[in-house]
Amino acid sequence: MKHYITLIRPINFFITLVSIFVSCLLAGGTQEQILLMIFASIGGAMIGSGGMVINDILDIEIDRINKPERPLPSGAIARYDALMFYAILTGFGLIMSAYTTRAAFIIAFFAVPLIVLYSKVLKGTPLLGNITVGGLTGLAFIFGGATVGNIRQSLMPALFAFLINVGREIVKDMEDVDGDSKNNAHTLPVKYGMKNAGIIATTFLIFVIGSTFIPFIYGLYGLKYLIAVNLGVNLVLVYVIISLWKDQSVKNLNRISIILKWDMLVGLVAIYLG
Repeated sequence: MKHYITLIRPINFFITLVSIFVSCLLAGGTQEQILLMIFASIGGAMIGSGGMVINDILDIEIDRINKPERPLPSGAIARYDALMFYAILTGFGLIMSAYTTRAAFIIAFFAVPLIVLYSKVLKGTPLLGNITVGGLTGLAFIFGGATVGNIRQSLMPALFAFLINVGREIVKDMEDVDGDSKNNAHTLPVKYGMKNAGIIATTFLIFVIGSTFIPFIYGLYGLKYLIAVNLGVNLVLVYVIISLWKDQSVKNLNRISIILKWDMLVGLVAIYLG
């Protein structure tokens, strides 16, 4: 059982669940809609976890080099069993999404083939693969807004999530450059070098910092948001950018990736305070 839990990346499951639930609240979700919000959060997290599983199935040869301890390359879980697990997660995720709203279900339904397309085709495409993951992360917030009938209020959190996750995905590609190059994966660092990949990742993180001021300037969020986002998000991003250029070892790139993952949640808290 522990290997199946490892396969879905429980921290990612938790972050997706919380992100969708918070996005429902940010979009004006009410106490009467709490059941819809719970179904959406669990359903979306299950679909996301299914995406993690299919990604590991298709990446098994690369992971033999980059992450040999993972359940599939280590042989702890057979490929067929992982496929069945993917089908169960995705199936239950769609069923739970069907009990939300029509708009939310349509988003969830189209996210499933997009995840497979990314894992099978787009992942090895420079930048487009990173943008796809960022788009799927942003889509989770729009999914939350659609659940409570207010997509418009979810657009700013979706933009923030999109930008920070594109930057994070490029950092992850930099971390995996050795295995990717040996398996002919055409990621940014493999095709254009670590320096250029670092420049593009930095650009997206700078865009994140810039985008955090937009809601305050236009009066969408208040002073509490501005203080929280600068202390909790922007200062961390400045540190991440400096660290990225100071040390591009696998260990540090992995640490940066984890920091960015949690910093997105801090950003959600800042938006909620606003």
